[in-house]
Amino acid sequence: MKQVLVILGVLAISASFIALLSIKRALHEPAEAEDYAHLPKSESPPALFASPDFSFRDHTGQTVTKASLGGQPYVANFIFTTCRTVCPLLTAKMVRLQRELPGLPVRFVSFSVDPEHDTIEALAAYAKQWNPDEVRWSLMETTPPGLADLAKGFHVTADRTDGGLDAVMHSAVFVLVDQYGVVRGVFNSEESDDFKALMRDVRTLVGSKAPEPRPTRSGEVLFHELSCANCHERPELAPPLGGLLGQRRELETRLLVIADEAYLKESIVAPVAKRVAGYPLMMPSYAGHLSMDELDALVKYVVALPPPAAPSPGVEVAIDPVCHMKVRVTPNALRVQPDGGEPHYFCSEWCRARFSENPDAYRH
Repeated sequence: MKQVLVILGVLAISASFIALLSIKRALHEPAEAEDYAHLPKSESPPALFASPDFSFRDHTGQTVTKASLGGQPYVANFIFTTCRTVCPLLTAKMVRLQRELPGLPVRFVSFSVDPEHDTIEALAAYAKQWNPDEVRWSLMETTPPGLADLAKGFHVTADRTDGGLDAVMHSAVFVLVDQYGVVRGVFNSEESDDFKALMRDVRTLVGSKAPEPRPTRSGEVLFHELSCANCHERPELAPPLGGLLGQRRELETRLLVIADEAYLKESIVAPVAKRVAGYPLMMPSYAGHLSMDELDALVKYVVALPPPAAPSPGVEVAIDPVCHMKVRVTPNALRVQPDGGEPHYFCSEWCRARFSENPDAYRH
């Protein structure tokens, strides 16, 4: 019996040694970013590897380097502005992260993986569409050789394709870099637990406590904070939401469903369950992010959205400069008219308030 116990003990020690060796290799040897994302998350984010050197201009025309970002941690992702699949989802989550971490001394960096097309002007328009008044966010113009070095240094993929739906195949991870330029975490953008771990680790690096529970947000606030219109107002990305209630929708499975409130709730918390046919974009799940009251409020707001506006005799259609929704120009339409300037029309009080706080961010 004693011999059996000794053998089992030796096997246990060997297994532990192999596990520790595997972790050591994962931490210190080059690997794909997705491999790092699979490492267990802890409340004390470990040092993984040094971030690469780079020097690019951001969407404001400023030169940003590894050195200039020193002193504050930053969260990085990799996108391109004409992407129709994963990038809108990545950007929506980046904006959500910015709004979940207001006022903290942390930067947000989106590196373009399409240097041929993503000029400063294209990136500035993209920032304006998503979150123009976020001064902590830099969208970076890259060069082919600079992007190659960047991808190698961050262990991410950024390869041009031979055609098809999107021009670039790239990693869909978030990378957390500390104030010394050391990567402290790689996070899977599709995992809600990773998103929570990322927020926690950012707070750990800047020494910020977890926020107090916030009050329930209205459906209107949620619709805009979650950037719903940025995808659902683009027919190549997502189906329109206005006038949706009671309509038939064909799913990828070729089944037909009637869009009722139960279907809308399911689509918000489990969007993969009943995907509408013909749309490449995968909507993120908001399960665990919304309270039941907030989910009910968001569904009621969506249900009340009018059908997409279309020009009709005597009725002009304007574009909301904040969320880009179409607005009928009627006498009671919400508007802001600067002295001597053209009026701007809005779909909601939320958009009008955002515009009034920082008009220059939304003007051409």
